[in-house]
Formats: sequence, C-alpha cells, structure tokens
Amino acid sequence: MRITYAPMEGITVYCYRNKHHELFPEGIDKYYTPFLAVHKHQAFKKRDIREVLPEDNPGMEKFIIPQIMTNKAEEILWAINDLHERGFNEVNLNMGCPVSTVVSKRKGSGMLGDPGYLEELFSAVFSGNIPEEMKFSVKTRIGLTDSAEFKNVLPVLNKFPFSNVIIHPRVRTQMYKGEPDMEIFRWAYENSTNPLGYNGNIFTVEDYLRIKEEFPKLNEVMLGRGIVQNPALAREIAGGEKITSEEVKSFVEGMEAEYKIMIGGDVQVMHKMKELWFYMGNLFTPKDKGDIEPYIHKIRVSRNVSEYRNAKRELYRECEIK
Repeated sequence: MRITYAPMEGITVYCYRNKHHELFPEGIDKYYTPFLAVHKHQAFKKRDIREVLPEDNPGMEKFIIPQIMTNKAEEILWAINDLHERGFNEVNLNMGCPVSTVVSKRKGSGMLGDPGYLEELFSAVFSGNIPEEMKFSVKTRIGLTDSAEFKNVLPVLNKFPFSNVIIHPRVRTQMYKGEPDMEIFRWAYENSTNPLGYNGNIFTVEDYLRIKEEFPKLNEVMLGRGIVQNPALAREIAGGEKITSEEVKSFVEGMEAEYKIMIGGDVQVMHKMKELWFYMGNLFTPKDKGDIEPYIHKIRVSRNVSEYRNAKRELYRECEIK
C-alpha cells in the first residue's frame, strides 16, 4: 500500500515538493502535481509546465506523478504521450476538482454528471495509442450532489484497465466540508475491478491506521490537507519521530526562500506563507494552554512583512508543538 501526497492547487507546487522531500523524505512514495491544464492546441499551459520540467524538479523525477485536467480523449492521449516522452510512467486524470469555473466546463468533478460521456471518453482513450509501459489513473469524487451518483460512475470505470482509481468520498457540493461518505466508499471497495486508492480526512497516524485496517487491500492511501498541516505525517505513519518546532521553523524558512526565488517580492511571499500557516498553525498549542487561534489570526491579518515576522516570532516564542 503506497502512501502518496495529494495534488493541491497553489500549495503543492514544484518548489514546495522539492523542499518537503528534502526535509521530510520518509514515508512518501509519490507526489502528485497540481493539475496541468491541457490547451485545445495540445500544449500545457506555460504556468503549469514547471511542475514537470527536470530543471525545476531536480532528483524528483521518479517521485512525481503528473495530474492532468481535460475532458477530451485526444488531449488525454496527447498528454500521456508527451509526459511519457518526458520520462514519466504514470499520468493521473483529475475528475474531482470542485471549483465552479472547472465544473462549469464539465471538467474535474463536472465530468461525473454524465456517465454515458465518460464511457465514450474512456473508450476512445483506451483504444488510442498509449505506450505499453504507461499507467493511466484517475482521481475522482463520488458525484456532484448525491453520493448515489457513484453507483452509475463506478461501473463505467470498471470497464477500463485503469492502473489506479483514487476516490475522495465527498460530492462536489461538499467541497472539503462535512464527513466523507464511507458507506459508498466501502461499496466501491467491494465492487471495483481496478486497484483502489483512498483520499480524505487523514490528519493523524490513527486516521491512517483505521483506513488501513478497514480496507486492507487498498492500493494507495493519499494524504492531503493532513500532511500540509503536519509535513512529517508520512514519517510518523512509517514509525518515525514526530515533528519538532525546529523542523517547522526550518521548513518555513526554506519555503520563504523558495517562494522568494519563484515569485519574487517579500509581500507576495508573505501571502503565500499565509496559505501554509492556515494549515500548519494547527500543529501548535500555546504553552499556557490557551487558544492557538489569536496567534494564527495575527499571522493571517498581517498587513506587511514586518507584522508577519513579528506574529511568527510570537508564535514560536509562546507556543509549542501539540
């Protein structure tokens, strides 16, 4: 059962993956890229291509699985072959993104509303030119508004030899709220003819062990928000040490330096770091056993770099890892 790092747009970009793998390499078998959008002229968007370029991912080639975003067979086939030529042996299709601008184009989880179209799409893909050694997987939600929709989607997926079907058991309208529907996931686990992966609400070692015990034949467990919150989560799952305050500081400093190279100005870097602190702040608790929220709030509402640095220093000084 492999452990993988979920694609999270705007967060798990190439420089984040590089720094994470440098500091917390234990336990992660593969990193999925945030989706690479495919142009109608069969090209990746310029802003996305750095996710797979060797010069931006030094030493990471064997750890990366590119994820693509499209709903057309010819674009999927083009992307599979292009990425194969770049040295990758697996490509993942995004069928789970819940963002309105994606869904309105019948991409991401917007694809789940028409199982008939899915069958046509994948019939064309699997009858096309896919290199023999190339794996093609999908990451999907369980429907648009009702989890029962997946009982019409899974039979379609079962007709094709996907290398992996990763299920995030929420419907599109839930976004990332509410509880995963473990009843429909168990039905999928019992009825899928393809290898199955699970993604959703794994924030602790105990969460992972529960999924592993309940679904021992899973091919993959994918960590998302839980490992952004705790960058050492995979290490802890593998039996390693818990994360320390010094490791958090090193990771934060490393990401600030990486973002400085990637996007430039200190203010832009501060805003990117606020995204990470939204998650990582939950690692900490005040030494006086009070509420962590005021400390995270100060970071989140920082108006300039000086305020941000002062708020960060205050958290380091007065808080500790839970």
